[in-house]
Amino acid sequence: MKGIDQLRKKLPDYQGRKIRVFVVIAIIVFVTSLLFQSVLDSIPRIFRSIDILRVIAPLTPIIGSLIVISIGFSVVSKFWRIRDKYLSKYGKKAYQKAFKFVVIGIPMLFSVIAHSFFSTDLIAPYRIEDTLSRYLGVPISELLLSFPFYVLYIRLFLSILFVGLGLIVVFKALNFFGIDNMALLYVFYPEESTLQNHAIYSILRHPTYHGLMLISIGSIFFRFSIYSVIYFLLFLVGINIHLYNVEEKELIQRFGGEYKKYKETVPAFFVKLKDLKRYFSTLFLKSKNKKSL
Repeated sequence: MKGIDQLRKKLPDYQGRKIRVFVVIAIIVFVTSLLFQSVLDSIPRIFRSIDILRVIAPLTPIIGSLIVISIGFSVVSKFWRIRDKYLSKYGKKAYQKAFKFVVIGIPMLFSVIAHSFFSTDLIAPYRIEDTLSRYLGVPISELLLSFPFYVLYIRLFLSILFVGLGLIVVFKALNFFGIDNMALLYVFYPEESTLQNHAIYSILRHPTYHGLMLISIGSIFFRFSIYSVIYFLLFLVGINIHLYNVEEKELIQRFGGEYKKYKETVPAFFVKLKDLKRYFSTLFLKSKNKKSL
């Protein structure tokens, strides 16, 4: 995998199989975050005797995802904020010490996307009095009895299409950018990084986020509920806030006018209509030019 050797060099105390500890931590964080959201979905129906929970029942699925996505972005953002402090305190081991923020924050964000594929009554089913929660959580086709059955197949097709396309974009970005940069190595070692404005990065400034959005859109077609749309909007707003306040500030500081010019000509994560042909060519055809500037 591209960049794996560079990443290992910056984690000197976790060579060989020891690096798997980060994988284990990431999986635990992901599962715990997903379970937390699933419990929040049904907690008013689990503890029906608590009046306040019955009142806010339609909001608990949104609150759960909002809590996780807020903490996730806060943890990832802290990775940028503590850079100078950690470099001064830990020197060459600064990135290794800060890597925990990446391993904790990113899986939390992934769990929000995964959660959008789950039903909000997965743990505790709706009851007759849960009218609004049911209205927001069940597929629209179940609410509208006259909805043609074949729409289900259209939904599944579109869901698979968007999820598949999103995964391809993420893996393409990983292939071009490298696992080291995906693990935010460049934040602590900016002198070792270059502005990526070739291949898919000439079409989108943040193709990984674009891919995750496509997967999230796939969840909208899969669940086909109002909640799934809200989860997507939460993710979209969270990404924009993070980019504006953290990532792009650092990129402008690092690359200056070169990045500002790049930002003016290349969108963050929505493909321009005129670039659609080049977008699909980049995803499905082998690139002959992998030069980075």
